[in-house]
Amino acid sequence: MDAVARAVRGRFGFYIKDLETGLSHEYNADEPLPTASTIKVACLIEVFRQVETGRLSLEDRYRVPDNVSTHGTGVLSLTQDAPELTVRDYCRLMMAVSDNVATDTLHGLVGGGDAINATMDDLGFHQTRFPMAIGVWHYLMHGATVAPTHENDDLMRVGKLTGDGDRNLPFASSVANNVASARDLGRLMEMLSKGEIVSPAACAQMLEMMKKSTRPDSIRQFLRPEVEAARKDGGSGRIKADCALVDLPSGPLVIAALATTDTRETSQQGAEAIGTVSLLAYEALSQASVRYPES
Repeated sequence: MDAVARAVRGRFGFYIKDLETGLSHEYNADEPLPTASTIKVACLIEVFRQVETGRLSLEDRYRVPDNVSTHGTGVLSLTQDAPELTVRDYCRLMMAVSDNVATDTLHGLVGGGDAINATMDDLGFHQTRFPMAIGVWHYLMHGATVAPTHENDDLMRVGKLTGDGDRNLPFASSVANNVASARDLGRLMEMLSKGEIVSPAACAQMLEMMKKSTRPDSIRQFLRPEVEAARKDGGSGRIKADCALVDLPSGPLVIAALATTDTRETSQQGAEAIGTVSLLAYEALSQASVRYPES
């Protein structure tokens, strides 16, 4: 695993723990690294915390706001008539298809990064930060510091949205960026598996939402399709990341890994490293769970 990590041309960190035996291994697990969409786990936790306190309800309905960027992954960017959804459905879309419109709607509903970061601090995860809505984060990659609007989204799609903002920040190991350490993400998944965040019932609901993500890459690249995993992956340009609670026959396994390669041309190396490190863990613990590519 360490050899795989060292070969990545850039920054790479992972944290792996077999919850059945307590055996763990890690590499550069405490450096805050860019998360792309894996940071949505922190947003999900904050939503459920506010549901627990009564500030929000999963049944509350909200219309998609007009100041949320439609850039990037998901299905809500295709809508034109400002649909109204429940908080529960926004959460499901955020986790199942990594919907950025759903994410930024929830990010605003919970009070933004200040609320999410405060909860992460309360839980002891000081390297996990979600200061920027996903749309704002994407804008900054172009140097743009303007507010998200549909008109600005159109300019970004044709490469005309630019500015003099710090376009290096979205790739930086800085808590001013959307970041997490591999240990933080892994420990979050472990606490969810043990019912230790918000409540056991809330943890069960969050994990069930995360099981809807079944893309066969990164952590799932070498995993047989029948093996369940509660998971949130992410990627944007040079950034690749994934975290999961994998339900192996041998017992639950936590994997969290983040990579930011030096160039966009080497970005696939990060995803492949996450897949290979995961494969090595599966081979060590549950050979029957491995799906090897057809030759």
